[in-house]
Amino acid sequence: MFTKTRRSEQNMGQILTGVTPDPTNTAKMADAGHTFSFADVDAVGLDLDHTLCRYKVAETFEMIYDSMSRYLVEEHKYGEEMLRPFSEDRDFCVKGLLLDALRGNFLKFAEDGTILRASHGTQIMTEEEITAIYGDEKQWKHFAELKGKFENSDKYHLYENYFDMPGIVLCARMVDNLEKNAESKGKQKTKMCKMWRDAIDAFNNAYKPEAFAAHTGGYFPAIKDKPYMYMHKCSEDIRRWLKELRAAGKAVFLATSSCSDYCDHIARKVLGDEWKDYFDVIVTNSKKPGFFSEPPNKRPFYSVVDFQEGTKVKELERGKGYAQGNWQTLMILLRQLTGKEEPKVVYIGDSLRSDIFPPKKFANWSTILICEEMEAEGMEEDRTQNGPATKRARYSENDYDPASKAILVSDMWGPFLTDRSTSGSEVVTVCGHILRSSADICVPHLDYLAGLPLDHKFTTFKDSSSDWAGFHPGKPRSLRK
Repeated sequence: MFTKTRRSEQNMGQILTGVTPDPTNTAKMADAGHTFSFADVDAVGLDLDHTLCRYKVAETFEMIYDSMSRYLVEEHKYGEEMLRPFSEDRDFCVKGLLLDALRGNFLKFAEDGTILRASHGTQIMTEEEITAIYGDEKQWKHFAELKGKFENSDKYHLYENYFDMPGIVLCARMVDNLEKNAESKGKQKTKMCKMWRDAIDAFNNAYKPEAFAAHTGGYFPAIKDKPYMYMHKCSEDIRRWLKELRAAGKAVFLATSSCSDYCDHIARKVLGDEWKDYFDVIVTNSKKPGFFSEPPNKRPFYSVVDFQEGTKVKELERGKGYAQGNWQTLMILLRQLTGKEEPKVVYIGDSLRSDIFPPKKFANWSTILICEEMEAEGMEEDRTQNGPATKRARYSENDYDPASKAILVSDMWGPFLTDRSTSGSEVVTVCGHILRSSADICVPHLDYLAGLPLDHKFTTFKDSSSDWAGFHPGKPRSLRK
């Protein structure tokens, strides 16, 4: 059992007012930040979707696209060509593209904001077309805002997670459809505003929380009817690893933006009916990144009863589930569970925007990114870096699904971490910059952590011996030139 400790009024006030913790706490994670080990942390947090629950990329993307495109054709009268299979344009899809929504252009950025590649709809733009719109320097005027906050707006959308990415093909085809539809002739901005409003409507129809219970929207019915067509069960290594973390005295928590009914459904499928026993506390509908970025007085926790959000909760208890909330109030519970005044926390997730950038910036937590592109590209494993071989910690290129690889690796756009400038030099993309500045380490999926002992030391992206030392078990092939 964990021992609860009482915190001073002064420290309690700091948490409730959102004062940033001592930045030296991050450096204490291990060896001045150059290595990371689960043995050195006090609390471990996990995201659910695409982290604890690993989806089948090819099948899920096709299903998401199909549900959204049918909605657009039936409700917004888009052309039947929208119903073509997602896979026909799968090479157009890659993590890290940004939609300039008011122009219908997709942009790929270097870390300094230079546009490396672009398209209008599905049509690749020439250098001349790019400079005609964005100037000779090929700079997008909202880039500083994007890089500083790393959040989306009504003017643009960065596609950096697997729930969003089918929308790349969806929106590109919508632009194509509107451009050639005689009835949509008019000002460019008017047409693109319609495209973006309709796209948001299609996303909301698929993912709105009430659609799970109502069995509507396309996405939730498919997941409920044929769960293992779209997801993998957690391995025995992952189950054992979760138990080992708690047995070693770590507080383990689940923090997901999924609502409680969907979370329960998914967790039962991947972990079993006793899934709650793996965690000290469960947070659903956390609405990341706001869970980290917004002040706690605007983000209260709520009780959850029969999958419905109830009354506001001021103090959290071990063994219970809550909704919404903020990291500061969660930290109060973690202090009680660990008996540490400043517990060292690591959070594991797949989204740069929701799971990696904000907990590092606002909470000074360590972060681990789940990135399947590593396996999709292929990796050259560094065996000296990763220690003894285990069943799942070792990589075999033949393990990765070819259909999923065809989606996550794009010849049209190039790798999502780096690219070539017009002069031919290699440059880091904006997603590459956020990854290595905000994540401590990066692995293809959770088994690569669960397959190693808790005291294993991983080199981090802070290791000066390499710009990309935090990839485990090895760098993606696009980085090993």
